[in-house]
Amino acid sequence: MNIFGKKPGARILLLAAMVVLAGWWSLRADTSLKWKLSKDSESLVTDAKLRDEIFDALDAAEKAGTDPRITHFNVRVATAFEKDGKERVVTGGNVEYEVPEGIHGETSVLNHVTALYGADTTRNHVRFLAFFAQQCGGGASCGDCRDYQMATTDYEHLLVACGQASDRTVKVSRFADQIVCERNFPEVDSAKIPLPAEELRRLVRSAEEARRGGVTLFTRERHIGAAALSFAGKTYRAAGADDAAFHYRYPIGGLLQQAMTERDYFLRAIVIRGENGEWPIVNYRDRQYGYEASSFNHAAGKPPIVLILSNGRGQFRMTTFESALPSAFSTADFMPEALKTFLATHATDR
Repeated sequence: MNIFGKKPGARILLLAAMVVLAGWWSLRADTSLKWKLSKDSESLVTDAKLRDEIFDALDAAEKAGTDPRITHFNVRVATAFEKDGKERVVTGGNVEYEVPEGIHGETSVLNHVTALYGADTTRNHVRFLAFFAQQCGGGASCGDCRDYQMATTDYEHLLVACGQASDRTVKVSRFADQIVCERNFPEVDSAKIPLPAEELRRLVRSAEEARRGGVTLFTRERHIGAAALSFAGKTYRAAGADDAAFHYRYPIGGLLQQAMTERDYFLRAIVIRGENGEWPIVNYRDRQYGYEASSFNHAAGKPPIVLILSNGRGQFRMTTFESALPSAFSTADFMPEALKTFLATHATDR
């Protein structure tokens, strides 16, 4: 059957109409797949070039390789910037391996930029990291990745974009919103700290003593000591320790491992002590360890761990790991029932 009719002119017009219609549908389909900024992100990305770079990076991140063999949770990330008159797009992805250990997407992509274009490019040209995700939540980088981004980028101006596959919406935030400087921890009188005065003095002395130890062959500053008091009334302490492979052992992580070796999973407070007269600096990786441990308290219906900074002159700053590491995540978020079962079968009542 000839659906175009008998006249050649009619056939030509009909064919032309079909071509136009097919082109319109193709354009409509292509438009529906394009990224678009969420309304609350538009004020952060007013530069059209930056917006296009974010979208280009998301297209690349969607195809980035990963190997999350333990969690099966893909972190695909990319960035884009102009270098030598051309747009450069660099990708990264997470890799997991037994113990468990992992290379995270943020450190992966930034390391790739440095390897390809140099450290100056990473610091001066990387304006954003763009994550491709099926669903964008409110989470942020882990503590270690925050340390790395602060060390390698112009982090005060760094943006974080998340491209949501479900509707191609792009949510943008400031990386600086993930950072809480120790100077912003509230300064408090010792009487306001929820510990008996003698217990507080004992923890400060223990942290001071811990700081005299540790290993500082490569550490030029930031050497701190930490001491903790558990709900069982036991005290644990640790200092930072470096090594030739730069596998730094953090003091909060060290004392937590001691406590957990004793199946003492619930801590009341941790005191950090630095150089006399100076406020100690608490790395974000160490804050991650504390946040994870504090989530154990929450799972057991106990108050969060109190984080106390001492400058050695009777002055204190006090906060919680929840406040010191905003928008963090822990095992309690991903495996709440598994955590409750673990604590029920492992924690001791002392």
